[in-house]
Amino acid sequence: MKKTNINQWFALWVFTLLCATGCTVHYVADYDLTAKNEIIEVAKEIDVFWGALLDTKVNDREYDKFKNQYNQIEADIRSLVMRNEVRALNLETTKQAQIALALWVDDRENHKMQNGFSDFEAKRHREQYNRVFTAMAKGEQAKNIATTGSSK
Repeated sequence: MKKTNINQWFALWVFTLLCATGCTVHYVADYDLTAKNEIIEVAKEIDVFWGALLDTKVNDREYDKFKNQYNQIEADIRSLVMRNEVRALNLETTKQAQIALALWVDDRENHKMQNGFSDFEAKRHREQYNRVFTAMAKGEQAKNIATTGSSK
């Protein structure tokens, strides 16, 4: 009887060890279609901004001509950050939105200080925002796949 008891404890110990090391649970926020759509809308607004800046002659790209767009887009990105901060279990998307906000504020300050933007910088920054917002949208979509098994 003592040997059976030892075997049971050993089996329980092995089972616990396997469960503890082989399985981890990662909690993520639920899929939010409105959040995904907001990510795409803000990305579109930023892309239009860079397109308009690139369509403007290099010598005419003074900060004052773009400050209203900077204000509007910054407000929209801040809204996106807040929306993600209040969602439970949404740390990754919140970090991505905060990165987008920091990039935007930096670009705004640089434009203000330099009072201009080169084509090279504008194209590079446009691509950078595209990557950040694509990652955020894909992350939100992955939440849908994880919970429903559907990518729609």
